[in-house]
Amino acid sequence: MTEVYLGKGSKRRLLHLGRLLGEGAAGKVHSIAEMPGSAAKIYHGEAECRRYEAKVDRMLANPPELAAAVHEGKRYPQIAWPEAKLYDKSGRFIGFVMPEIDFRRSTSLVNLLQKNSRRVEKLSDYYGYRVLVARNLASVFAELHRAGHHMIDMKPANLRFYPSVSWMAVVDTDGFSIGGDGRIPAEQVSDEYIAPESWKTAPAELGEQQDLFALAVIIFQLLDNGVHPFAGKPSAGAGAQPADLQTRILKGLYAYGATPPDDVVPSAASIHKSFRRATRTLFDRAFLTGTSRPSAAEWRDHLDTLISQLVPCASKPNEHAHFGMGCGFCAHDARITASAQKPRRRRAERAKPVQPAAGFAVGPGGRGTVPIRQLPVLTPPLRRPVRPRGIGVLGSVMALCLVLLGTMLLVPQDWWAMAHNGGVAVRGYADPAIERVASFEIPDDPRYPVDRFDGGREYLVMPGDGTLTADLRDGPGEQYPLVNRLGMHENVIGRASARGPDGRLWIWIVRESDGSPGFVQETALVPQETGFATDMTDYGSLCGTPGSGAKASLDCAVGRASGLGRKVAEQYRSAIASSRGYDRISLTENRRNWGNDLRQCASTFDPEPCRMRVNRRQVDQFKRAGAAGEIADAAPTDATIWTPKQDADQSKSDGAMLSRVVDCPKCDDSRPLSLASQRAALARDSYSEPPSLAP
Repeated sequence: MTEVYLGKGSKRRLLHLGRLLGEGAAGKVHSIAEMPGSAAKIYHGEAECRRYEAKVDRMLANPPELAAAVHEGKRYPQIAWPEAKLYDKSGRFIGFVMPEIDFRRSTSLVNLLQKNSRRVEKLSDYYGYRVLVARNLASVFAELHRAGHHMIDMKPANLRFYPSVSWMAVVDTDGFSIGGDGRIPAEQVSDEYIAPESWKTAPAELGEQQDLFALAVIIFQLLDNGVHPFAGKPSAGAGAQPADLQTRILKGLYAYGATPPDDVVPSAASIHKSFRRATRTLFDRAFLTGTSRPSAAEWRDHLDTLISQLVPCASKPNEHAHFGMGCGFCAHDARITASAQKPRRRRAERAKPVQPAAGFAVGPGGRGTVPIRQLPVLTPPLRRPVRPRGIGVLGSVMALCLVLLGTMLLVPQDWWAMAHNGGVAVRGYADPAIERVASFEIPDDPRYPVDRFDGGREYLVMPGDGTLTADLRDGPGEQYPLVNRLGMHENVIGRASARGPDGRLWIWIVRESDGSPGFVQETALVPQETGFATDMTDYGSLCGTPGSGAKASLDCAVGRASGLGRKVAEQYRSAIASSRGYDRISLTENRRNWGNDLRQCASTFDPEPCRMRVNRRQVDQFKRAGAAGEIADAAPTDATIWTPKQDADQSKSDGAMLSRVVDCPKCDDSRPLSLASQRAALARDSYSEPPSLAP
């Protein structure tokens, strides 16, 4: 089915389903050709349609007030709530229209909890960012609860957010418990987030208290280094304890309260002792009682206060932060260091004198190398040693056969790649330039016309349908044989394009890893464009005044900031040119954000100090990344830059620099906090001002 109808009767509107965005147990989600920014959820069959129609009607009659947030002209829907019903040609209900949550721009909340996943997903490691996301999460559910709706199956894996702006992106809302004139319940709930009193209750009977318990667990994880509030270990002499978290919840093994139980101690990764007393009191109410849990609105207001109290850590101001009670992250790092340096206990009775020996070995703990003669030799256990046996003549012959067989399997692949790719072998190449595939033979098939590119175009594989792989096919369409599958974040080189029978665009690419050619849907690829071909003087955006050509831009970049800006631009150009894959896209986005920040300086009373601060922050970021190079030499000396007090004074008049908005008590509390203000908080000269509500 590709045609659906919005409404019924003579006024119905024909819509065409676009590409598949995702699929769940109840139905599929498609883009809508005539409605960019909206998506259609189409239920699988008549049984699902009958099951959900009344619920969708109730949701349409009782929507939460969670309008899409807007930043820099882009819309960010906070929730995929039904907006209209969809019907087939005969007038039968088949699904609904909702705002499209872009899975490319959003990611699972799970990825924010641990340091390793934040590094893989390129998420901010600044602690204040997690506090901000927690605040926006509480804000969304404060509005949902006000409207009488409950998520019930609330857990990080079921929640998404936009990393670039820190706002929530809640999906699968037709699985919620919907209020109104008679509740339509939810049907699912997940372990590790079930309140103790809810354990023996069916999901259909659960309500707001279940949401509040799960919300408190997630906020605790965001604030406490990813630690679950019921994770811990037995205290000395306490005996064995259950390992699974849900059983620990049922037994009340919460080790982070003001008066924790005697039989459990906190996780070593916890930083809960750096929380303010008011924060710990809220968590105690959430986990130690079943009747007075903090509401989502209470959490939202408390997190607003915490954001205003954030203090940068003097040791790592761009990662660590605290609430005035000392840096819990530094204390955690100190514990790890002390544990690593603690001398290992050795059993003296098992040691014997060491015989001098030449050579070196790896030192204790893998640190450096030390002479072998300095290492104690431990007496082996009293057991009969096993003599190694030789493999014999037959074993030698078999090993030789295996080597020859492996050579026969590996070598022809290179010859095959050369024969099918214009005589160019790509396995093991060292030069990453795209010209290496210029001579690859582009298919010339009468079934489909091919538009050849002037040169190779670099792409990154980023499937947008919720999958981790993209199909590599023998022609531009799903009817052609499947050649291979491309993994997420793989690098490929595009040489041509062709339209499939359905009008969708396919790119003919060569995979860099092994030279496999084929067609991939354009929607599964992200171009790795640097932008320098048309913006050779990108530092000309220092003042944001439109100009004609490079000279006008250079003339615009005057004063002390211009010299440092040029160095920043050159460093970006060098870093992007030498990067690959996701790193290149991330660097390009950072460069674009830098230009946007500089352009906004033009609206301030005195743009020059504003530009200087923006450029200095870029220098600091390059230094922290270990890629400063010669840019460090271009940084102004203390005699030529403003003092911190001058910077702070000027920041008060530069309110428009990073799209900041003054807090407004009369503003709608359901609006998310802006990440623009969070980026401002990353600058050392503006930590003292709290993030504000987005307009």
